[in-house]
Amino acid sequence: MKVYSQIVRLYLDISFENNSNFKIIEKQAHYLLNVMRIRVGSRIFVFNGFEGEFIAEIVQIQNHTVECKLLEKTRHQQDEEPLQLIFALVKKDRIFNIIEKCTELGVTSFQPVITERTQNYNYNLEKLRLYAIEASEQTRRLTIPKINDVQNLNLLINDWDANQSILFCNENDGTPFMKIRNNLGKPVSILVGPEGGFSKKELDFLYSFNFIQSISLGPRVLRSDTAAISSVTCYQSKFGDWN
Repeated sequence: MKVYSQIVRLYLDISFENNSNFKIIEKQAHYLLNVMRIRVGSRIFVFNGFEGEFIAEIVQIQNHTVECKLLEKTRHQQDEEPLQLIFALVKKDRIFNIIEKCTELGVTSFQPVITERTQNYNYNLEKLRLYAIEASEQTRRLTIPKINDVQNLNLLINDWDANQSILFCNENDGTPFMKIRNNLGKPVSILVGPEGGFSKKELDFLYSFNFIQSISLGPRVLRSDTAAISSVTCYQSKFGDWN
């Protein structure tokens, strides 16, 4: 495979198999023209999340529109093992950190939840998706993780498929992550609580389900975004695509 250094990589919501020539407009065109300073003849990587990755050449720039021509396919689409992160809504900046870093680490879907101690209800799913897209572009990922609508934690768990495991990051008790046995029901989800942790009522509720396994991330109490990033890192190193 050819390697292109210092080259722009963009996610585009179009089919490349049916569009060998295509146009980039609006914010992405502004980014190419005014931030990356691309010119006619420049080459960029493009991907759409389902057809792999392509190299394209800039053939025309007119009226703040960038016209491109596909040159070759650089990578075929690859299957990813599903890994979902269930996380309680926290402060806005920490939510963005969770989405960005866990996208880089390979989470395939995010499930925001509301818990008893949730304090921040100010969220924008479209903006979270933009963070996920940007993280995928920068890490050469071929897919964009799905960001689901916010749900109440209890309703989510009550409707859960009992054949699918949830690893519950518990600051009070649990099996050390690196001692978990590889007998998990797939696909696996990781659950991270809010700032201040889960209430006693919520803990008792979570303990009552056999498909939920309490895990420990060590002797220190971690912030929610740190716990999310750490747990996904541990999972990928033991069970996922780092192993």
